[in-house]
Amino acid sequence: TMISEWEKHTLLADTALQLDDPVRSILHYQQALNLSEEITERTDIQADERLLISVISCHNLAQFWRWAGDTEYELKYLQLASEKVLTLIPQCPNTQCSSFIDSIGCCKKALIDFMKRHPNPKIASMVEKIDTATNCEMIARFRLN
Repeated sequence: TMISEWEKHTLLADTALQLDDPVRSILHYQQALNLSEEITERTDIQADERLLISVISCHNLAQFWRWAGDTEYELKYLQLASEKVLTLIPQCPNTQCSSFIDSIGCCKKALIDFMKRHPNPKIASMVEKIDTATNCEMIARFRLN
């Protein structure tokens, strides 16, 4: 299935990174992100599953670029993760779903951690917008600890 293909690339990327092979790692992370884009389009896959796959793919790439010391790319993928959350949430029929709240939390926390490392007013205003960008009750109910 497409999901097991995505899992395979994610694992291969993780392994390559551990074996100090960043080139192979980034290729697999990129491939996983491309697959996550396709998975996002699929209506036969649960909305919360699509969201998690999407967010994990973005966060893996953000982490990779943080490790590589490229803050511009790190931020690009953290922002992409947040956009994915906002795009996918309205599609979910289950308003009690905890994985949505977890995903929002993980994206927002990642952006806030990034801001602490690289203070930047532009990012700060973007993080604030995550709360107000949609009137989804998931986001309204979600509060950062």
